[in-house]
Amino acid sequence: MRIETGTPIDPSLFGFVSDGVFPPITAISTDSREIRPGDLFVALTGEKTDGAAYIGEALAYGASLVLSHEASDDPRVLAVSDPLAVLTDAAARYAETIPHRTVGITGSYGKTTLRHHLTGILSAALTVAYTKGNGNTDLALALTLLSIPEKTRILVAELGMRGRGEISRLSRLIRPDVAAITAIGSAHVGLLGSVDTIREAKCEIADGIKPGGLLLFPANDPALSERIGSLPVRSATVSTDPAFHGDYALKLLGVDGGRATVTLASPVGTVEDVVLPGCDPPLISSAAFCFAVCETLGVSREITLSGLSRLSPPPLRRQTETIGGVSVILDCYNASPEPTISALDSLSRYRTEGKRLFLLLGEMLELGDAAPEYHRAVGRRAAGLFPEYLFCMGELASYYAEGAVDAGFPCENVGFYAPNELARLVKEFKSRAKPGDLLYVKGSRALALESVVPLLKQAET
Repeated sequence: MRIETGTPIDPSLFGFVSDGVFPPITAISTDSREIRPGDLFVALTGEKTDGAAYIGEALAYGASLVLSHEASDDPRVLAVSDPLAVLTDAAARYAETIPHRTVGITGSYGKTTLRHHLTGILSAALTVAYTKGNGNTDLALALTLLSIPEKTRILVAELGMRGRGEISRLSRLIRPDVAAITAIGSAHVGLLGSVDTIREAKCEIADGIKPGGLLLFPANDPALSERIGSLPVRSATVSTDPAFHGDYALKLLGVDGGRATVTLASPVGTVEDVVLPGCDPPLISSAAFCFAVCETLGVSREITLSGLSRLSPPPLRRQTETIGGVSVILDCYNASPEPTISALDSLSRYRTEGKRLFLLLGEMLELGDAAPEYHRAVGRRAAGLFPEYLFCMGELASYYAEGAVDAGFPCENVGFYAPNELARLVKEFKSRAKPGDLLYVKGSRALALESVVPLLKQAET
């Protein structure tokens, strides 16, 4: 990973005693293969390799300075006990020199969509920096902070986790002015043991909120509300469900041509008849949180509403492509039970349009001992859509079939495929599909189910 720093940084920020001997740092790399002349090489210890073994290579490629846990006689190499800790500390101190506000986002699902949408809205009026791709770890966030340009006024940062304590650490690194927990669900339950533990872990985002900052969270989660109510932080609720009052609320008025008309309400007033460019649950939820964040930051209503009218999905989230007359919806950036069930429910509108529906469901990972029942529950919900055929990919996906068949779905309309059998799956789909059909694709990131698109295109030639 390599980044260019937002401004030239004095090496002393990282602990080097330079006295003008070393030039300012303008780029940082953690991969010796990406080193360019003048870079700072941070030699990190990973699961499979130790960056210290590549110090010589990095210097040969032109690295001006090196942070490493191993000592060296070379004056360009600074030995520290924990290079990552030094990097993150330097990042936090660098960020303090840039006058900006920070929005921190976490949640079991919906956080990347919110980060994508919020960045788009705010960029219309302000210089915005943001975490990119899967950049929600200690290292990625530190490098994001160090890459913030001087003109940055807003940082939108996504915080991920694989265990307790991680979000607390990340939140204290970025110091949010506004924080958002998009949803609590069972994603990573195999790592953390229970949804209750996941809820506790997500609430750690409160640990780094600046004095006077605000924590936003969904109104329809009583357990989350109770937990946040016990924290010493100012908070507000966001609602898209009329059954739950929210300090910030989105009320769906109707859907026409796939576009939703909504009312938006905040403590300072209501906006009627706002038209959103979609009606799928992830977009609706994200729009509500975007409205809440923008209101909190004092963004003008004109900019907020203009941005909401132009929302589009991030890559691999409800992206639609037509191939050979068949509509393919790629929703396969990742998968966990709650958003998968919600997505299936939203597909019912295509049935009312007379489309034949095919489902390609890849297994959901990191669900622990509860994985079979989570998959069965999704299978039962899938059966309620009466798809033409259910394609199940991965070992755990067999439980989709169990749930679907238990719910009355004909077993002859179910197919099982190993992760390396996508070509065989496409061949079977092509034998059944007709122009006007719809194929919905959902599964864990490890399966890379977006590969179905080039295979379908290849089958058309």
